[in-house]
Amino acid sequence: MSLFLQHPAFLALLALGALPLIVHLVSRARPPEYRFSNIDFLRRVLRRTARVRRPKDWLLLALRTLTLLALAAAFISPFLISKNAALPGSRSTVVILIDKSASMAAREGAGSRFETACARAATLLENAHPTAANLIWMDAEPDAAFPDPGPNISYLTQLLNQAEPAPEPAALAAAFDLALRQLANVQGHRELIVISDFQASAWKDFAPALPPDLVVRTITVATTAPANLAVTRLLAQPAQPVIGQETTVLAKVRNFSPDAVRSQLTLDADGSRQSQAIDLPPWGETETAFTLRPADSGPLALTASIAPDAFPGDDARHAILTVRGAIRVAQDAPADATLTKLVAALPWLESTAQAAPGDIRALSTWSDAAALRADAERGITILIHDAAQADVQPLLGIAAPLESSPDGWQILPAADHPAIRLFKTGDFGNPFAGTFRERLKLPADLPNIRLIASYSDGVPAIFEIPTTAAPILFFNLPLDPAKSTWTTQGSFLPAFAEILLRTRPDEANTAAPILPGSPLTRLSTDPAQAGAITLTGPDGAPVATQPTATETGEILRSATPAVPGIYRWEISGQPIALTAVNFPDSESDLRPLSAAPTFGKRSTAADGSLASQAALARGVPLWPWLVLAALACLLAESLINLRLSRPISA
Repeated sequence: MSLFLQHPAFLALLALGALPLIVHLVSRARPPEYRFSNIDFLRRVLRRTARVRRPKDWLLLALRTLTLLALAAAFISPFLISKNAALPGSRSTVVILIDKSASMAAREGAGSRFETACARAATLLENAHPTAANLIWMDAEPDAAFPDPGPNISYLTQLLNQAEPAPEPAALAAAFDLALRQLANVQGHRELIVISDFQASAWKDFAPALPPDLVVRTITVATTAPANLAVTRLLAQPAQPVIGQETTVLAKVRNFSPDAVRSQLTLDADGSRQSQAIDLPPWGETETAFTLRPADSGPLALTASIAPDAFPGDDARHAILTVRGAIRVAQDAPADATLTKLVAALPWLESTAQAAPGDIRALSTWSDAAALRADAERGITILIHDAAQADVQPLLGIAAPLESSPDGWQILPAADHPAIRLFKTGDFGNPFAGTFRERLKLPADLPNIRLIASYSDGVPAIFEIPTTAAPILFFNLPLDPAKSTWTTQGSFLPAFAEILLRTRPDEANTAAPILPGSPLTRLSTDPAQAGAITLTGPDGAPVATQPTATETGEILRSATPAVPGIYRWEISGQPIALTAVNFPDSESDLRPLSAAPTFGKRSTAADGSLASQAALARGVPLWPWLVLAALACLLAESLINLRLSRPISA
């Protein structure tokens, strides 16, 4: 707190406080006359007429002095103001940062955190009466109500009454940067007020650099941590299955509360629904698996949701599953080879020319091992079959002699490879049943491989050579019926299919996820599609788009920021692509900081009475209190004099 004097010229009046002392020192009282019979009465008279010696007179002196001082100070008109406030009559500029992120939609009591924030901001503007003010919304793309702080306080109050929180994270650094730029060239008193729930996950490591002369106040609107369940992850394995391929969809749910919770998790796959009951420990999470077999090719919308709770924004999560019609196989085998017949037997395999780019290249001979690895690094699975016909040393780094056995060898599946998972129950038999009479003599401890199957004596039979993208599949066994009986077994076709499917590279979308608050974009390279592509939002309503011509084609950009849900890019009502927008994970944990941050400042405003803070900011006049104090001193003096004026009994 600090004191401001409105009329400092009247400070000389304070000298009147010495007047009672002077009067007491120089005045003499006429002693009363008494008739007395002994000297005791005389002594009592002397005690009552002596000045500036008795405690009763000291009290009267103090009261009279305080009376004059209080009256003199009242003429000076002092004001009590906050030490961080502008002086009365000077220019003051206030910028209010209001958190508009998704966590502000959490309800505490009768209203949401955001409603409380807007109400407190309106109270501040109403009571503080700044010369100029502005509002800045802290969301994914912070923006201000005015280009610069202005005097139209009523318009800002109107905005506060109409605003709603956004389902997106807040760009804190960008919001503070915008506020500091608006206050940079302002003259007079500058004040920044931050109103937020100060969600711990968003604010704990945020430390902006603020000017030393800037007054910063923080107001928190979060008093509790409401319980919340959130679907935090949804993914499919494989990410791009073929028609009919078994696909596992994993959904993760997290419990942001200190209590164990039981809920219902539902997976919606373009209208096909599955549900499972889930149990979550306090502050724990669980992952639930669903199984799909897509029947059609193209994009498939997936949505995992839980039973609605008090914070519904994160109760659902979305993903797009791209279902392929076929996997292309480029092979060098003759038309009557076993591999050609295998490709024809599996409807999701499509044979293509060896020179054409394919998803799988099937080879029995090669000349350049480095070229094979380069193709695998580009995402093409290399399938080496009948490897006995080629020199494997450039690829494996060792020489492997060819050996044969009239009785043949048996093959055992590896214990942990995904391609073997289908056969663990025994319903589909032994995936490698049969005998094999020819192989390369490879060491059992061959390094840098992932084993799929091995011979009974430990020699690797089928294995992967991993790369950063697709693997190199090495079949150290013959497919020729004259050299093995595997191709005549009933389990041969499903075993071979599982190996091809489960060793495909992860084709999940590596692009950055689309968060709420950002626009959606799509590039159209077909001139015939210009003007024909439309965008439909999660609610089924059309979303306006703005086209921009570029050298590579036309870019469509949504006119409004995205919200969580599935968006459909369509031509004549038929979807050509789907886009999933998800609730930001960081906004699900509703726990606030234990105390509002100070941003390196010595003090901040307490989260108490905003009216009192505003009153101190504009100054509280003290002259009425000084007049009351003077009157109180006069009343006390009168009471004392009344008591002292009683006659002394003889």
